[in-house]
Amino acid sequence: MPSPATLMPGPTGHHAVDAAVRGVANATDLPLAEQLAAYEAAHKTLREVLTAIEA
Repeated sequence: MPSPATLMPGPTGHHAVDAAVRGVANATDLPLAEQLAAYEAAHKTLREVLTAIEA
């Protein structure tokens, strides 16, 4: 299986989106409960960014 860093896309140019993607990639090294929190935080950030774009 490829490492999370290998699967990460290049930078998007949007700081919050890039940070969310890095957080998801880095979550694989965390205990399961902390992974869930990292995924939820990334999801929240991405929702907020999309909402702001749509406004």
